[in-house]
Amino acid sequence: MRIALIRQRYTGSGGAERYVAQLATGLAAAGHEVHVFAHRWSDVSPDITVHHVPMVRAPAFLRVISFAWAAHRMSRRGAYDVVHSFDRTLSPDVYRAGDGCHQAWLERRRLLGNRRGALDQLNPLHRSLLLLDGHLFRGGARRIIVNSRMVREEILRYYDTPAAALQLIYTGVDLTRFQRASTAPARTALRASLGVSPDDPVVLFAGSGFERKGLRILLEAVGRLRAVPALRLWVLGKGDPRFLQGQAARLGIAGQVHFAGPVTDPERWMATADLFVLPTIYDPFSNACLEALASGLPVITTAANGAAEIVEEGCTGSVLDDPRDVDGLASRIMEFLRSERREERSRAARAAAGAFPAEAHVQQVLALYENLLSGTRT
Repeated sequence: MRIALIRQRYTGSGGAERYVAQLATGLAAAGHEVHVFAHRWSDVSPDITVHHVPMVRAPAFLRVISFAWAAHRMSRRGAYDVVHSFDRTLSPDVYRAGDGCHQAWLERRRLLGNRRGALDQLNPLHRSLLLLDGHLFRGGARRIIVNSRMVREEILRYYDTPAAALQLIYTGVDLTRFQRASTAPARTALRASLGVSPDDPVVLFAGSGFERKGLRILLEAVGRLRAVPALRLWVLGKGDPRFLQGQAARLGIAGQVHFAGPVTDPERWMATADLFVLPTIYDPFSNACLEALASGLPVITTAANGAAEIVEEGCTGSVLDDPRDVDGLASRIMEFLRSERREERSRAARAAAGAFPAEAHVQQVLALYENLLSGTRT
């Protein structure tokens, strides 16, 4: 097949970006001709052709609209068998709703008392995203891939999308790239470079968009664990850390928190940490949670994360009903850092991730393409 994939940023940092790169590489390895339409990219396999998509950089709503329009026009000129978009565009054959349902995100912000919530509907960026969602979910895309049952239910709740147009395909993970640390040196090298001892408990957070991912709540929880002075929190992801660094200082934990920024080697950090925590306010399915499980890290997250669907309570992790539950989060962090069951839970986490290999994910996506081209329903 001649396949066009659309993603505004096709780079090595960020869970969503790694997912698209992993899928593109898998499709090319299966013998298909893969073209990526992106505005920015890096580290592209020679088997993949990249096309530059121009867009207006600012304001934000024009960036969204201009990329959607340009990507649509360019991808339709190439006589592709399948046009598969990972960003909100106009009329792809397949749309992966990896960013979820924007109306659901706005509703959740309001429920959590966000003071900007009342103005969201007037914001041109939110209006643009809602407009594109409405177009895609009401027939603009022939098939819609959802990465969790949560997102499927949200789309059905807010839009009159035919249920047959939606297909649940969980994200896959590269089980070779993300592994448990097999030797003590592999675990200790990064720690030593950051001045952390091999026995210090390390909590890892990874996600861009610190407000939505719940980093403020996590800092509050760590602040309540000052009785464990050796506890460390490593933060990966894109975002301005200055306000949060100030929060850490006010909580008296500034020396325990390390902001690493976006990284291209998350597997190294995950193989070195003890626990992954993402108290997200809304996440369709955090790829980082699955990568953490593959690395042998139990995952603590919230019911507002589609990845909670693959977490076994008390075994491979824990799920908070309320992202604002600081005390509950602090107590669960302490529970999972206890040494008695750490090895058992690490093995269970790795085994859970083994049900979602990247190779099987590629085959599921290819089956959807083939059914679409043959005119059958999946």
